[in-house]
Amino acid sequence: MSSNEYIDQETVDQQQIEDSKKSRKRRTRKKRANKNNGRLVVQIMNGEFLSRDWFVRNLPFTFYIGFLLVVLIGWGYYGETTSKKEVLLQEELSELNSEYFTLSSEYISKRGRIHIKEKLNGTGLQESTVSPRKIRVRRYVFE
Repeated sequence: MSSNEYIDQETVDQQQIEDSKKSRKRRTRKKRANKNNGRLVVQIMNGEFLSRDWFVRNLPFTFYIGFLLVVLIGWGYYGETTSKKEVLLQEELSELNSEYFTLSSEYISKRGRIHIKEKLNGTGLQESTVSPRKIRVRRYVFE
């Protein structure tokens, strides 16, 4: 309506009555929703919701969601055990690494000339006094 039109008092009263009815409906809907929420909790607690028609119709979907939850829990356990194994393997690897370096340094220290000479004293072998030389072969000797 434009602001210049005449509005009858009865029309204004009817609009106010309709508005008040709408607001009452909204209030009662809110009250019903609050009551339904309370009843829903009670139905879940005593298991009454399991016999409802909408639950029975959606039973395959409910089983699907349950299956996904079980898979998710299993996946979590698998990941946890895998990470524990990984930590144990890392610790074992570090131990083996340190053992390797220890044995390597012992080997290097024991392979020296003096240590070998001491070990071979009783066998009759002696250290050579002549230094090693390269043997040179001329090319194309066999032609």
